[in-house]
Amino acid sequence: MGTAIVLGATASSAQDISTTQVAPATTTSTGASVTDTSGPTDHSVVVGHLGLRYFGTAPMPSLAYNGMMVGQNNTQDLHTVGARYWLNGVIGIEAGLGIGFASGSTTTTTPTAMGSTTNSSDIPNFFGIGLQVGLPIMLAEAKHLAIHLDPYMAFRYGTSGITTGSGPNTTDDKLNAVQFGLGANAVAEMQFGFIGLPQLGLQAQFGFGLTYTNTSRNTTIVATNTVTNVSSSTFNIGTTVGPHYGLDQIINGSISAVWYFGSSPGR
Repeated sequence: MGTAIVLGATASSAQDISTTQVAPATTTSTGASVTDTSGPTDHSVVVGHLGLRYFGTAPMPSLAYNGMMVGQNNTQDLHTVGARYWLNGVIGIEAGLGIGFASGSTTTTTPTAMGSTTNSSDIPNFFGIGLQVGLPIMLAEAKHLAIHLDPYMAFRYGTSGITTGSGPNTTDDKLNAVQFGLGANAVAEMQFGFIGLPQLGLQAQFGFGLTYTNTSRNTTIVATNTVTNVSSSTFNIGTTVGPHYGLDQIINGSISAVWYFGSSPGR
């Protein structure tokens, strides 16, 4: 009988262990994974938030001075920074302000039999300002990727000038340039929601644009007040990256970052 009691107790214990069920562990999806597709997309959580972005650079005509004469084959860049705001999941607005400034001088020292001769001359000063506005249109979106088309319009103005010579040979040169641009970029924007930062986006863009540039150069001989005016206009159609497609142009023209203000939303 003792043996039967022991076996019965053992069987009862084994039955209790085998029928005990362990509750599965619960997990909460935070979206912090490249392969996680649950919850809202990164784009949807930044709708209604203001984003700061870099639009890139735009070259403007300016005077060039090689130490002997003034030319018109130089350019200065306007660096454009602005903001983007998604009105809803499909349509956004953006605008950027571009500014460029340059001024300075060059000094040349030439050895002579008596020692050396030093000549100093100014380089053309430059100031430019521009405005670019756009209307991003969302085409497709995934968890961490948004594809949108960004039509844009731009207006830029630049002026450069320099005074050369001395006495009766003093000459003032001034160049004014006005530029209009119209085009569109196809943009792929990756947002870093998989590391908990959907506010941060890295975008690559490529597109086509039309650019019209008008320049007006005035050369004045101060002693006689003789003024010579030369005007020219150019109209270009091309890609928004290039024209030489070097690594620096690809980075400046196609790769940029955007940061949407606001705390990281819960998922």
